[in-house]
Formats: sequence, C-alpha cells, structure tokens
Amino acid sequence: MEIDQSTENLEMLTNLLTSRYFFTCIIIFYFFIHLTVHPPYDCYLVKICSFIQHSNNLFVIIFYSWSLTFWEDGDNLKAIDLSSLPIGKVLARDIYDAEGRLLLPKNVMLKPSHLQHLLNLNHKTIYVIENDHNNQPRTQDFKYEQEETLLPVVFVSAVETIRNLMCQIIDGHIIKRSEVEDTMDLIVPEIIHTNNVWHCLNKIRVQDDYTFQHSVSVCVIAVKIGQAIDMPEGQLRQLGIAALLHDVGKAKIPTEIIKKPGPLNPVEIREMRKHPLYGSQIVNDLSFPDRDIVTAVLQHHEYADGRGYPLQLSAENIHPYSRIIAVADVFDAITSERYYRPRFALLNAIEEITRETCGHLDPIITRRLIRYILNIVPGEKVQLNTGERARVILANEKEPMRPLIQTADRFIDLSEERELSIENRL
Repeated sequence: MEIDQSTENLEMLTNLLTSRYFFTCIIIFYFFIHLTVHPPYDCYLVKICSFIQHSNNLFVIIFYSWSLTFWEDGDNLKAIDLSSLPIGKVLARDIYDAEGRLLLPKNVMLKPSHLQHLLNLNHKTIYVIENDHNNQPRTQDFKYEQEETLLPVVFVSAVETIRNLMCQIIDGHIIKRSEVEDTMDLIVPEIIHTNNVWHCLNKIRVQDDYTFQHSVSVCVIAVKIGQAIDMPEGQLRQLGIAALLHDVGKAKIPTEIIKKPGPLNPVEIREMRKHPLYGSQIVNDLSFPDRDIVTAVLQHHEYADGRGYPLQLSAENIHPYSRIIAVADVFDAITSERYYRPRFALLNAIEEITRETCGHLDPIITRRLIRYILNIVPGEKVQLNTGERARVILANEKEPMRPLIQTADRFIDLSEERELSIENRL
C-alpha cells in the first residue's frame, strides 16, 4: 500500500502541536500565514531563518520545512489517475512501496516504463506538477473521451447543400451564393473548435455517398490545415468555400464517367480533367467578393512539379488555397472507402501521403497535416501481427507505423521491438 505523503505531513504536524514546543510553533505558523497572504515575502523568510538559527529547535525546523513544502505544492500539484497515462508529466511527490522504499523521486519526468512499473504494483493515483514555471502545461494527459461537437450535424447539412447545388447545376438552374455562405457560417466554427475532425468524418462517411461527402470532407480537412498554419478566421472561411466547391465542376461531367467503377480510358480522363475549368466558371458566376476562391477551384489539381492540370503551373504560381485543397483532397481520398479498394487507416495514410508529396503536393502543407494527424492518433485502436489488440499511446513522427502502444498487460515501443508491427486498425 502506497504511503501517502500528505498523511505523513499531518502526523508530523500533530506530534509537533502536542509537544512542549507548541507556542514556538504557533509563532512560526504566524509567519507562514503572512508569507502566503502578504507578498513580497523575502522579509518573512529572513525572519523565519533567523529565528530557526537562534532556536536550536529540531521540531521547529521540521515544521518550517513542512510549511514550505505545503506552500510550494500550492495550485501546481494535481492528483491524477494512472489510467490517464500521464507520460511526460513531472512527478510532484516521492512514491514509496509498502516497505517505505523509494520507487520514484519527485521531479522525475514520467516515462512509459515508470507507469508500467507502478501499474504492476497496483498503484492507482499519483501527484504531478500541473504547470511549469511559465504557467504552461507540461504535456497533455492521454484522455480519449468523445468530444462534444456539432460537426456531425452540420456536416450532414453541408452534404445536402452540395447535393442540391450540383443537382441544380445539372438541371441548368442558377445556384445561389447565399446557400454556400450560410453553410460556411455553420460549419467553419465547428471545424475550428473540434480537435479530432477525422474521428467525426470517419463515423459519418458512407461509401454510397462519396461524391458529395468528399466535397464536405475536403472542406473540413482544408480548414483544419489552415487553422494549423495560423490562418485568420476570415481566410479560413474563404478557404472553406473554395474547398467545398472544388469539385462542383463535376456536375458538368457525364454521369457515366463520374460513376464508372473501374479505371477511366484516355478519352474519359481528358473529359474528367476539365472539371476544374468547369468549376471555376460556375464559381465565377457566383460573384464572391474574394476572387481567390475562383483561382483556388481552378488550380486545385495543379502539381508542384508542373505536371498537374489544367494549366500545368509550377509550384510558385499555385495559389496557397489550391495547395491546401490539393493535400486535403488526396488525404480524404485515401482515407475513404471506395468500391475498388479499402480505405487507409490513419497511420498508413501518413505514409501514403508522404509518398504523394514528392513532386506532387506542397511538402510544408503536407507536414502540417501530418503533425495534426500525429496529435490526434493517440487513442486509435490497432491490431498487431501477433493478433493482439492495442491502443496507440504516443505517435512516432519518424516512423508513423511504429508508435508506442499499450496492450492489455504492457506498453510496447514498436520502434524498438521490430518483430512486432501493426497489421490494421480496428
């Protein structure tokens, strides 16, 4: 059973107050109260130290030390459950075993091996330092509760909006700019305030509605990338509009080409590659005040190496919105279920989009997306090549497929245990 440090302090104080030095302790406690209530406190420390120096009183010294320990902990000390896996947190109190032997000293930064050892000894709760000296959190606890967000609701609404818009275009009707702007007013704030947008997308998307859901998914991912690179909210809104409408030109492509389950022939490919041009014409007719929206729709299939379409632009001539939409477009495509292949899991998708970056996607924007994905991947459930099920604890930026994981009874660093690997996501 763990020895509770606060219990030891309380017993020490009780013995002190019942001793013949009670009156002396009251004096010290008086100084302590003033120290914490009336800063600056340098003068009180001097008085207390001087008093101790002339008092030759061991109990007073013990009480003074206890008082400073109590004061130092203050608001920075926090009791947390080991099940939250506080890797990287700094221990605020020494931890002892049942025989009083020191297991971990305070101020040590917790590693997976520390947690494994404590869990094996049935420890449940530890005390950590909540903030560092700059009042910033040391690290984020690994908690995987579902976020409270309206993103799934507004996502479905946006899908219906884009479906209606494209149906109107196919029928030759004029579409209203206000429908798009109203959708942006709903969805952009939810994207900004939702941390794990991929979790929401993964739960909502269905294979049979890919065409329309893809437009909204690209909008969500593009805005999240824009947020990651610190775009102002006004620009995020314009980026979101361009991303939502990036494939609107496909309404001008014959349905048999759009819905063809197999590979397209050369003639069909040439026709399909006209959709950015068709789309830019449609968006131009909507007369958005920001003309960059039209440019972004036109250029979203331009490649950094100049081999994109329809204009074969080089990297420096591609609009930033278009570069972001291109990355979001590819990422959504590879993480979506298609008739001809299963979707890529998050970690696999990181490797795949890294390969796509070479000469194709903007490497800086791709790196921002990967960093975001690595931040949300903890908590993902995976299956190992041994058949064991596990949960991702810490991502590995150098080797995304080899993170730190936790099985039912242990932590495993896949970057060190090379014989093990992730087979698929559960």
